[in-house]
Amino acid sequence: MNYREEFNNLGEEGKKLPSGYFVTKKTAICISAFFICVIIGVATMFFLLPSPFQTCEEVVTDCTPELPEEPVLPTSEPREDFDERLPGIGLYPENYDITLTIYLDEEDGEDRFTFVGSETIYLRCDKESDVIKMNSRFLNVNVDSGNVVVTESDTGKEIGVHKAYLDELHELFVIELSSTLQVDQTYNVELKEFGAAIGNADFDQYGMYYQSYDIYGQTRWMCNTKFTPNYAREVFPSFDEPHFRSTFDLTLIHRDKRWALSNMPVKETTTLNDGWMTTSFDTTPNMVTYLLVLVLADFPKISTITKNGYELNVWAREDHLYAANYSLYAGSETLTYFEELLEMPYGLPKMDFVAVPDYAAGATEFWGCVLYRENRLLYDENLNTPYDQQRVAAIIGHELAHMWFGNYLTCDWWSEIWLNEGFASFYEYLPVQYLHPEWKMADQFMNLDLESAFRVDSNSATARPLIRPVSGWRDEITGVFDTTSYSGGACTVRSLKSFLSDDVIHTGIVNYVKNNLFSAVVSDQLWSELTLADSGHGNTNVKLVMDTWTLQHGHPLVTVNRTAIDVAALTQEHFMIDPNDEATDEFDNLGYLWYVPLTFTYESDVSFDDPLKHFQWLNKVKTGELDLQGVNENDWLVVNINQMGFYRVNYDNENWHRLSEALKNDHTVFPAQTRTALLDDCFKISQPMYTDQVNCLRLSEYIHNEIEYPTWELMIDNLPFLYRAMMRTAEFGEFEMYWRQKITPLYETLGWDFSQGDTLEYRLRTEVINTACRYGNEECVGNATKLYAEWMETGNNPVPSEVKGVVYCTAINNGGFKEWNFANEESKRNAAEANNLMSAMGCSKEPWILERYLKDTLYPLTAISEVREKSAVGYSVAWSYVLENFEYLNATYGDTAYTYVWDFSAWMNTEFDLNQLLFFASMNPDMSSYAASDFYDNKLQVETNIKWMQKNRAGIQQWLEENVPLS
Repeated sequence: MNYREEFNNLGEEGKKLPSGYFVTKKTAICISAFFICVIIGVATMFFLLPSPFQTCEEVVTDCTPELPEEPVLPTSEPREDFDERLPGIGLYPENYDITLTIYLDEEDGEDRFTFVGSETIYLRCDKESDVIKMNSRFLNVNVDSGNVVVTESDTGKEIGVHKAYLDELHELFVIELSSTLQVDQTYNVELKEFGAAIGNADFDQYGMYYQSYDIYGQTRWMCNTKFTPNYAREVFPSFDEPHFRSTFDLTLIHRDKRWALSNMPVKETTTLNDGWMTTSFDTTPNMVTYLLVLVLADFPKISTITKNGYELNVWAREDHLYAANYSLYAGSETLTYFEELLEMPYGLPKMDFVAVPDYAAGATEFWGCVLYRENRLLYDENLNTPYDQQRVAAIIGHELAHMWFGNYLTCDWWSEIWLNEGFASFYEYLPVQYLHPEWKMADQFMNLDLESAFRVDSNSATARPLIRPVSGWRDEITGVFDTTSYSGGACTVRSLKSFLSDDVIHTGIVNYVKNNLFSAVVSDQLWSELTLADSGHGNTNVKLVMDTWTLQHGHPLVTVNRTAIDVAALTQEHFMIDPNDEATDEFDNLGYLWYVPLTFTYESDVSFDDPLKHFQWLNKVKTGELDLQGVNENDWLVVNINQMGFYRVNYDNENWHRLSEALKNDHTVFPAQTRTALLDDCFKISQPMYTDQVNCLRLSEYIHNEIEYPTWELMIDNLPFLYRAMMRTAEFGEFEMYWRQKITPLYETLGWDFSQGDTLEYRLRTEVINTACRYGNEECVGNATKLYAEWMETGNNPVPSEVKGVVYCTAINNGGFKEWNFANEESKRNAAEANNLMSAMGCSKEPWILERYLKDTLYPLTAISEVREKSAVGYSVAWSYVLENFEYLNATYGDTAYTYVWDFSAWMNTEFDLNQLLFFASMNPDMSSYAASDFYDNKLQVETNIKWMQKNRAGIQQWLEENVPLS
């Protein structure tokens, strides 16, 4: 269907935008029908109008177009239960002896890019069984007679094999026996031949895969494995679940043009005929299958010996090795740091870091041999940014933390993967802070992990309990490696500081490690050690508290309402960023109530340096009281010092006002983490209307004096919501001017020289330039247009890579067709710049240019988004384009076209907007049930936006008039 709707407030009838707005034939028919209906209704009313002597009966003629019926979407069919907990059969591997022959070269003929193997698994039997089950996926296992052999370890007596087969659906290799395995006996399972194709790194980077790389004009080949979380089964049949630990003896047969690496040092090499060799490795410690690793490559290395005597090697391509010096230094220092912090030696004889050219993960914590994506391990100060250096240090910290949290101790099942990933994600900050205190990693935690965890946890579509049920299906297992497990897990570890002292936490975690070495662990073991450590101190039942934070998703908003000088009323409720959102019933919950640790301080007794000085619990109840004995009547109050507790806080209006005044008087009274928390809490909770937006804007009045990157970064992160709300209002000019004024002092201080400063200054400069140009700082706009003009004139792009997007956008916004068309042509011939340029092409303020962009683009759905979000003009042009061309979009992209209509709801916040959305839906009554369901969701979103504007606009308008006079 084609629409060109003019149900708008453009002024006189027939007046059009410069781009030539018109009413299509179909729309004209619809409008005409509507008015005819009205005329008929009026005529009918007069015709049927009773005389003064007749009884009056109401006559109603409803010509309102009908909306599509609100559907009830079908629920997905439950699939087969699949527990995949192999311990049910009572067999436990104690050792694998594996030999693999790997073919990588052209001279290998048809065998190239394949491997073959054999293995003997030494099993302990704890329960009588006549079947052996283990994991296997994509493997060709020879099950012919004599190739699968089971014997008693002590006597060598053979146990008859009745049948051996692959269960491909459940990824199992099953051996049915002719007799029963006996308790307390050990058995050898020998698989004499199995094999498979080696994956191509371009398509598959799990199990074993190969790749090529070029050096000095020569193509070379390498291969490596990546078994996390459960891909060892693609290389050898195994008990491939995290609760199984065993030792491994690995032998590789390979061509001698490459060396072989694995977890342990090389035990022996043997030269074979025709350029082949064997490499055997020392026996590994007791570990899970996914930690086994192998690499075949020809990289050189640099080496060092750590303070405690471990050999540390960094391997990289010969022409990249020069960039490995920083990772060698950081790795050596970090390994020693963790040994001393956790009071437990690393334990293996050596550590290898390997820079793999093509590696999907950032890095993987294979014990003794960590693999990294090349750009996450190598750092060249002349080519890379300061933030790249921080990322290298952090990922080294993360992977080496895993040597203790994940390798020594491994989660019992994937449902508790946070014990691996959450701990590593928190502990990665500590050695980086030790090596680079100037980077203020504790402050950076708030925007690197805390905000991410809050974001997913406040939306029912993404919120998950930290400990959640996980079946044996692959998608459920891989699905737990998410923001909740990493960032949410890190926040959970950090939150212990909101009610336990640092000494108690240290003692509890050190004992948790020492008492569970080489074991599968569950969260209750951690809580038990922390409870014991706190005995005689706070005497906290840590499990009672932490179950409320780990067994249900979400987090609370605690509202603190001062009701008397020395008392504040407390309320906790499940916080959702969307007020219409509801908690999913997919997971169990504890009533969405939490044991909330309340650390607090106040103006007349500031105790940010001693956060537990003033402490109280809000128990697992909805309401309570905060004892404020000693607080003066006019004191400001801060709850949740430095946001150590994983919850948000709201205050009464008076306390918000006192905090904003205190920040303006001297913002350094509050630590940077607390300043960040105050701003972010206020702006986030104002979205679902828990507090007035003007409270948050008042808090921001001090921010022109703010110099800390994390605080500014989260403040800027909150602006798009306000930008969308204000973009089409009469107050938008003042809104832009306010943020222009706030960002200008810092912009003038930092400038455009990205060669200056450390990672914090580097990232702050990027944020500040982006914001200054976006909000119209005159010097920033001038510099951006100058750089873009130089590119146009010379063909050499002088724009710093960090700010290309905003520079292109600013130049096109302040230019004309010449600037826009340069971007259009350059995007077609310059793939590296195409995405930035196509985004910037939506920044023009000329309707006819934007019309042309939407009409001519090869990517209309993307262009719609780019045009819509940049300006009020862009919004109107994009909306009109969608209406006019919806028939084409729907025919080309199916239901996806509806999604791009519904996406406008984030900007819609007037009754007129709502009527336009309703009219569109009424003209498409045959949309699919899924599109109709999304329509009703977005209709509700628009209605909520309207309520938000009704609640906040007048206050914002008054505040802007007071703070940003336009005259």
